[in-house]
Amino acid sequence: MAENTINRIKQYLDYKGVRVGAFEKVVGMSNGSFASQLKHNKTIGVDKLENILKKYTDIDVEWLLTGEGDMIKLNVLRETGEVYKKTEKVTEHEINYKDLAEARKETIESLKKIIQHQDEQIAALKQNK
Repeated sequence: MAENTINRIKQYLDYKGVRVGAFEKVVGMSNGSFASQLKHNKTIGVDKLENILKKYTDIDVEWLLTGEGDMIKLNVLRETGEVYKKTEKVTEHEINYKDLAEARKETIESLKKIIQHQDEQIAALKQNK
């Protein structure tokens, strides 16, 4: 499967630990629409890309559109000194372990792809020396 914008969005979501359903809600996509586009290797509209870039400001635009460069904007990687707020404790009854396990599996698979891609980039750089 050729890597395209949809695949890079999924790669970003996995990297950030964002579930597809939550992502769809945040960017204003209907339930299941992104998953369907990903499954059928479809394209994504400019309006949706604009929403994604407005909501997920750490995505590097060049990487998202072309696959070149870094996934995350370099200036976002620097510490901002923000204070983190305490969140409410989640009870065991609120956790859906099956969904959690599935999300972890998806994340692991995506990370394996990222590692493979980075290994390929390292090999290519070594050949250019």
